[in-house]
Amino acid sequence: MSSDDGVSPVVATILLVAIVVVLAAVISATVIPMAGNIGTVKSVSAVVTLNDAGTLPVVTVVGGTDAESVEKITVYVSGTKDAVISVSNPLVGKPYSSKLSGLGAVGKQTVSIVADFDDGTVQTLYTGSLVFKGSAVSSLAE
Repeated sequence: MSSDDGVSPVVATILLVAIVVVLAAVISATVIPMAGNIGTVKSVSAVVTLNDAGTLPVVTVVGGTDAESVEKITVYVSGTKDAVISVSNPLVGKPYSSKLSGLGAVGKQTVSIVADFDDGTVQTLYTGSLVFKGSAVSSLAE
């Protein structure tokens, strides 16, 4: 070997591996603490339909492993200011609707069901569209 030869391929490979190991350690030390804030997803099934008149949503919790831990369900409809259904401790299989005479919502509207759980978490169970026939607005009740 002459004195002007570069670093041997073996030494270069060892240096590259060392650099990769150090980079992996730095990246994992940065990313792993971020994963601690990821919550768990609750498993609850709910069905939303319209009443016979087509003017109000009807929501039913139909099951799921976390259905018994639901403390409250709230139903929102686009185009309305407040929740249209708010039920504490809903029973599985029981349909809930508001006592409104109607929402005033006409046509395709977005409906969202939000559940509050006994551990303090809040999760959206459903977001989708229903086609309302519409009618006058009255006061909210369970």
